[in-house]
Amino acid sequence: MTTDYNKIAAQYREVKGRPWRSLVEEYSMLQLIGPVARLKVVDLACGEGFFTRKLRQQGAASIVGSDISREMIKLATEREQAEPLGIDYLVEDVRAEGPRLDFDLAVAAWLLVYAHDGEELAAMCRGLARHLRPGGRLITLTTNPQLYFFPEFDYQKYGFQIHLEDQVREGALIRWMGRLQDGSQIEVVNYYLPEEAYASALEAAGFRDIVFHPLSLSPEAADEADYWADMINRPPAIMIEAIRA
Repeated sequence: MTTDYNKIAAQYREVKGRPWRSLVEEYSMLQLIGPVARLKVVDLACGEGFFTRKLRQQGAASIVGSDISREMIKLATEREQAEPLGIDYLVEDVRAEGPRLDFDLAVAAWLLVYAHDGEELAAMCRGLARHLRPGGRLITLTTNPQLYFFPEFDYQKYGFQIHLEDQVREGALIRWMGRLQDGSQIEVVNYYLPEEAYASALEAAGFRDIVFHPLSLSPEAADEADYWADMINRPPAIMIEAIRA
C-alpha cells in the first residue's frame, strides 16, 4: 500500500495548516536546521514547498525543491509563480541514480517514512547522500518508531489519528488519518522500521555523526503546555541529523 500524492495533493496541503504543524513540526525543524544564510539547500520530498519557502525566506543563498509527485510540484510551482522567491522545483525520485551534487544542506521532511523495508530505506539514504557535498548536513523528519511501544496516546485533539497494526514488524503499517474542513478524512500510510535501521542505512550511505532529536514545543504555546503534553511526551515524529562523510 502506497499513498498516491497525485490524488491527494490539495488535501495534504490543507492538513499542513493544522496548529501542531507550526507549533511543533515547523518550530522543531527550523530550530534544528539553524541559520541557512549563504547555504546551498535542497529540500527533498518537498511536497507543496512548505519548508522550501520557509528556508528561502530565512536567507538560503539558493534552494531547490524536489518531490516524486507531479501534483505536489505543480502546487509548489504555482505558489512560486504567484509569489516568486527564486526557487526551482523538480519532479524527482530520491532513489534514482544520478550525478553527485554539492548542496550544503539537505532537508527531507516525511521522506524516509515511505521506505517499506531496509532495502528501500538504503536506496533513499544513498539518494540523500548523493545530493550533499562532503561535510554537508542532513536534517530529516520521520514517523517515530516508538509509536508501537507507547502505552497509549491521543492525537485526536490535534486533528489527526494514528492507527497501528496489532504486532510490530518491519514494514508494519502506520496509518495517519487527518480531518479536513469539509468533514472528510485524508489517509497517509507510513511504514515501521526501527531506529537501528535508520542509523545503519545512513551510515552505509556515507553519513557520520548520526543523532536522533525529539520534537519540541514553540514558546508561543508555552501557556498551553498541558494541551500539548501528549504531542511532546509521545511525539508522533522524530528528527534525524547527520553529516555527509
